[in-house]
Amino acid sequence: MPTLHILSCPYSPVHVNNRIDPFSIAVYKFIKHMTALEWNCIHYDIEGSCSPCETVRCLEIIHENNDHNIREYNANAAIEISKRKKPDDIILCFYGDENKIAAEYNNDLKIVEPHIGYSAQAVFAPYRVFCSYAQMHYYYGRMNMLLNPSWFDAVIYNAITESEFEYEEIKDDYFLFFGRIIEEKGIHIAIQATEAAGKKLIIAGPGSLNNLGYQSIPKHVELVGLCNVDQRKLLMKKAKAIIAPTYYLEPFGNMIAEGYMSGTPAITSDWGGFNENVVNGTTGFRCREFKEFVHAINNIDSIDNKNCKIWAMNNCEDSIVHLKYNQYLEKLQHLNFYR
Repeated sequence: MPTLHILSCPYSPVHVNNRIDPFSIAVYKFIKHMTALEWNCIHYDIEGSCSPCETVRCLEIIHENNDHNIREYNANAAIEISKRKKPDDIILCFYGDENKIAAEYNNDLKIVEPHIGYSAQAVFAPYRVFCSYAQMHYYYGRMNMLLNPSWFDAVIYNAITESEFEYEEIKDDYFLFFGRIIEEKGIHIAIQATEAAGKKLIIAGPGSLNNLGYQSIPKHVELVGLCNVDQRKLLMKKAKAIIAPTYYLEPFGNMIAEGYMSGTPAITSDWGGFNENVVNGTTGFRCREFKEFVHAINNIDSIDNKNCKIWAMNNCEDSIVHLKYNQYLEKLQHLNFYR
């Protein structure tokens, strides 16, 4: 079996407890499951990482200057890969062009970006896995590839671990905004729509409403800050719905699939990855105007919670997702469409 040379973020350690960075968790899960599928994995890591495979430390101290981290990490990782590589090995760049120098130093190997949910300008690898069809088509449009897509690209949804959540049909009377507290995530709409519907909103995540112009916390809003795994489990299983009125084209939206594992539906904007993971009227509602958000909040009980869990298990459960990665990597070994 070829070796998977897995490159790290040059400034955010891969660790099961690094919940702020979704890519860190994705890398950890990928290594865990691909090792179980008998792939030989080597992770080229940094200070603070803890990976379930063979590791090679390529950055001993994380500096305040991320450009410095990127340069130092790539220089070391490039050499370390060259010492260990064999002809059929594959390099996996979970962090796009922040892994580019180390990968292209070893460009005799196949180079893959296996988790593209970031800007098209950060994509460089010849082989690509996107976290949604929306993200793949956005990339093709930006790169003038609409008439020339690649047979060796793929879409694989983000992996969600069922055991980290508890299914619950009896909900408390609140809605949950789970993520960074920034304008682009639609926090103003979430606050205004729940207020208009006369419902409580719990906001969980990094950031401050003060930075967005709020002099005080609205009376119907509760801020709980960053959550650990157990806090997230409780908040998600008891919420009426996850509300995510993201302004931009959300590449996937982990919080939606995480809510589904808890039997919690979604209320979102109507673009990006939400068009794939929110089945309108079945697992939640996609909205294009303010009154639709209010209507969705007031009619969320029409959604059957079981549909949410079924969708998550069929599309995002860990073992299913990583079997798809296994199939994709096996395909890359041949690079023959007609095999």
